[in-house]
Amino acid sequence: MKENPKARELALKRKAEQEELTKSFQELFASKNGKFVLSELSRMCKENEATYVDQNPHGTCYREGQRSIILGIRSQLNKTFTKPVQESAEL
Repeated sequence: MKENPKARELALKRKAEQEELTKSFQELFASKNGKFVLSELSRMCKENEATYVDQNPHGTCYREGQRSIILGIRSQLNKTFTKPVQESAEL
């Protein structure tokens, strides 16, 4: 099956954009101020707290939404990228 060149180009563009975004997150939060802000976001978003609100499912959902923000940031900070393997030329 032939690969669609436009689809491949779009996928490569998306991957490059994602890598750039991740590197930006990593650079931003590696600074002294970034670490300070990350610590405050962790507190504000209840990263290390229970999010359950007794008899209030909406409150629980709200807190989980807050928590998802810091988890998304942590996910970006923990990503690593490997260099793509060179494709061999077809003979």
